[in-house]
Amino acid sequence: MGMRDIIVHHYFDIDAEVIFKTLIEDIPALLIVLERIHSTLK
Repeated sequence: MGMRDIIVHHYFDIDAEVIFKTLIEDIPALLIVLERIHSTLK
């Protein structure tokens, strides 16, 4: 939610390196957790 606020309301304050780091490091880990949750719901 915090990152969304910055992207939407403070566009010119965005640090592209922080966004890139989030995409590379955090999203893959989140995907693993979501896949585990999804598999337990089947």
